[in-house]
Amino acid sequence: MLIRNTLGLVLLVAGLARGAEPLVWFDFENGLTNRGTLGGAGQFVTYAPGEEPSLDAGPLGRCLDLTAASRHGGTLSDEDKAGGGVRFQHADLDALQTFTLTIWHRQNPLAQGPNPRLLTKDNAWDVLPQAGGVSLGLGPASQKISYALTGKHREGPADGWQFTAVVAEGGKLRAYIGGLGLPLLPCGEQSRQASAAAGAGDLVLGTLGGIRPFNGWLDQVRIFAEPLDEPALRAVYEADLATANTTPPTPFYARARPPAETHRFQLKRSDTPFSVRWQKRTEAPAVMQSFHATQCLWVYGADPAVIQRIRDLGMGYQGTLNGLQGTEQSTPGPAAQGDPTGRHENLDGQKNMPSWMVTFKPPHYTGCCNHPAFRELFFQAAKQLVDSGVDLLHVDDWAMNASWVMHGGVCFCEPCRAGFRAWLQQRLTPAELAELGISDISSFDYREHLRRNGVPDAATYRAKFRELPLTPQFIDFQVASMREFFREFRRRLDAWSPDRYIPVSANTLLTRLDPHQNLCGVDVLDFFVGESSQDAARQTAAEYVFAAKAAEACGLSQVVSPIPRSTARTRAALATTYALGQTHLVPWDLYMGSDATGIQPRYFGTREQYGDLYDFIHDHAGLLDGYESAAEIGVLANADEPGSPSLAQFCQQLAAQQLPFHLVLGASRGGRVPVRAADLEAVRLVVEFSPLASFCDEDQHVIQQVRESGATRFVRADADLAAMCRVRGLARLRVEGPEGIYAFPRVHGERRSAAIHLVNWNFGRDGERGELYRNVTLSLLAPPHWGPLAAAVFHQPGQPAAPLEPEVHDDCIRLTLPPFDTWGIVEIQAASP
Repeated sequence: MLIRNTLGLVLLVAGLARGAEPLVWFDFENGLTNRGTLGGAGQFVTYAPGEEPSLDAGPLGRCLDLTAASRHGGTLSDEDKAGGGVRFQHADLDALQTFTLTIWHRQNPLAQGPNPRLLTKDNAWDVLPQAGGVSLGLGPASQKISYALTGKHREGPADGWQFTAVVAEGGKLRAYIGGLGLPLLPCGEQSRQASAAAGAGDLVLGTLGGIRPFNGWLDQVRIFAEPLDEPALRAVYEADLATANTTPPTPFYARARPPAETHRFQLKRSDTPFSVRWQKRTEAPAVMQSFHATQCLWVYGADPAVIQRIRDLGMGYQGTLNGLQGTEQSTPGPAAQGDPTGRHENLDGQKNMPSWMVTFKPPHYTGCCNHPAFRELFFQAAKQLVDSGVDLLHVDDWAMNASWVMHGGVCFCEPCRAGFRAWLQQRLTPAELAELGISDISSFDYREHLRRNGVPDAATYRAKFRELPLTPQFIDFQVASMREFFREFRRRLDAWSPDRYIPVSANTLLTRLDPHQNLCGVDVLDFFVGESSQDAARQTAAEYVFAAKAAEACGLSQVVSPIPRSTARTRAALATTYALGQTHLVPWDLYMGSDATGIQPRYFGTREQYGDLYDFIHDHAGLLDGYESAAEIGVLANADEPGSPSLAQFCQQLAAQQLPFHLVLGASRGGRVPVRAADLEAVRLVVEFSPLASFCDEDQHVIQQVRESGATRFVRADADLAAMCRVRGLARLRVEGPEGIYAFPRVHGERRSAAIHLVNWNFGRDGERGELYRNVTLSLLAPPHWGPLAAAVFHQPGQPAAPLEPEVHDDCIRLTLPPFDTWGIVEIQAASP
């Protein structure tokens, strides 16, 4: 912006008479700094919550964005205020009787209403845009005289930037209008009556006290102490025109999401994870190699020879633990008494068995992470795997107490009851405890407390669970217990392996957000390896888009473990997952579900079904690694209260409209996901999906700071985003083809390169491939944000690279693609700047 500002200043000074420097000059390049001779700075002012002013990009550089106003002009009532503006005060402005005002403005074409104000000077004057000119009011409110300075042409407000100048001389008032690409023309002149134009008060841009807001954009606001003649005004105007659009817009390659620093371990974008569930499958290594596997995950068994054999193939090896660790050593009956392995215990003293494991042999009973016996068994098994040479560890049925307190009505073992007593004592006052029916915390026993208060057995407890006074506290205690268990696990791992960090994953996906089911692990685990829904109706683009975006927002890697219901659907899920920066397990040796009748046969996909996709990943690793999500839109949501599935549906709608977005999450009830200012400031538009009050205090503070800085425009979730993006020029992609084809851009800032993934969720009748489309065009909208292209190439599985011939237009660059069925990547390279 420095070159543009310097050029504008040189041209302006050269064209003006000596001494005709502006007292006030807001160009917004350095926030609200006044570049005029009076110096100082303005301040943002907001008249209605959620309608704050902000800064935006315009043709003259940064500008003032007032489009958050809920209306355009409209009322005389001080009780019905709207919008915001910029306030500036200086005593030298209070004495002005003659002056010149110049301002660039653009009305929001989505807003209409009477009597908005471009700028006002309390007790002195105000400026009202009119069709074909301007209206100037002089004097205090009770004595104000209005002058209509309009020309013969009465056209309505143009959907573009307009220049307005008002000159107040001793006995005459003049006005001029112009625009980008238009000449400067006089639009009106009137004799001035003997009314005062001076008075003490503030200068306010964009409103009349919050009752007449201007819904649009302002830029290059200047106030001169003297009346400028037409040549001098023309110099101002032409200086602005000379600098218009001379600053290149922020390239889309620079809109990458700021890197997360929340996890020590990240999978590579091009990793190919493979799982062989048991070490005994001797055919697995050859299959792994055929799919170019780089990570062998989720394997049961601790044979060092098998582990080393896999590592010798160049793959990482992940051993597996379980929330049922030691179940084979458990007593076979359901009674918890006498069991030496630390199983969960319900109110009746019975162990807990997952409903889908009732046919498993031996009986599978869940373990309590608070019980010393279970902890010892778990940590012994973990130490054995570390000593055997594993690179990573996985924990299946990982949530333990956090999960089963919700679904199994457990745990009431002695360590849990003692732990709950201590947890309550540390967090609640005696008065708060008394309100919950606890008179003596030192002797409190939750099981006996329930029995004394009408909950005699496990069946009654399950029926009354949600309404019991201490249920929220018991849930929080058990979630905290699980989290502390994994912190202890990390401490032990780091002691066992001081020179080599061993990452830990858990079996979960972020297709739905829940503080007690998956979010409680985001900051105590390194990454997730989770199974997709068993229901084909829920294996949709929306599920995989949301899961990948949520994982990105939490700063962790997520591996999708599929449960294939059709080859085509699984292929589309795989493509979507990689297109959004996550990875997808090779569909081989997969769990397919179980119930009271038994376990379903495992799934073994073939090279014929999926090999071309993994060849594609292997051969095009350079288009995956180092490329990050890019967007102009951020969706801000409280992950603890996401309104699921509506947040996922909202994200799906944006993806379907080809509006790239970043999901910005805050969570604090289970795991901690902090809202980062950098994520909010990296986009031009933040959609407030969750209300500010729903976030924790720390996140509210961050959000408010960004909002008040004006760095980013905040909008409500019910806004017409498609229309707003059109008006603001935020749309970057358009797919000309059938619905169900998604475009996901990823960028490499240093290379000024983009890899735009096209994924087709329309399936052929045989269910084996995506439906083949021969006429699909990808349009890059707003070409200045992409820059001149040095090259454009289309890559797809099983086909040679196909150079694309860009069809360049003023508003887009069209790239017509070769036929493809499931997945393709448009690689574009910007020309050197």
